[in-house]
Amino acid sequence: MKETFTDPKAIAADPLILKTFEDYAQAFETLTPSTVLPFYQYPAILIAEQKPVTINKITGWAAFKIIMMPLKWRGYDHSVTGPLAVKQLRDDLAIVTGTVIRYKKDDSELERFDLNYTLRKVKNDWKIIIGSLITITKKSASIS
Repeated sequence: MKETFTDPKAIAADPLILKTFEDYAQAFETLTPSTVLPFYQYPAILIAEQKPVTINKITGWAAFKIIMMPLKWRGYDHSVTGPLAVKQLRDDLAIVTGTVIRYKKDDSELERFDLNYTLRKVKNDWKIIIGSLITITKKSASIS
């Protein structure tokens, strides 16, 4: 007889997960590395299309400087995040997924990407432990 498994009872997502991610996105808009670092638990992993990078507070500051400086040069002003999905896997682990469009000051689109962030509850705060961004083309993307 074939063994079957029942899905465990779904965990209702802690509203602080989404709030933490929204606060993180707002902090990122400042393009100041020190404002995003408190949202991470170290070591953390950032995964871009080029390669994954393990960061701590010191390398994280340098990594975000490398990410943020070109955005400043390209005229980045703000981001719009499409609906975010939060899946809480257990009491202290969750995944946030969604799509982000970055805009210039004139509201023209700069770029867009899908995101997958894994967050872990540390004491009473949710912290990012893995961030993965996948660039998507304008033709195949839409935010409803």
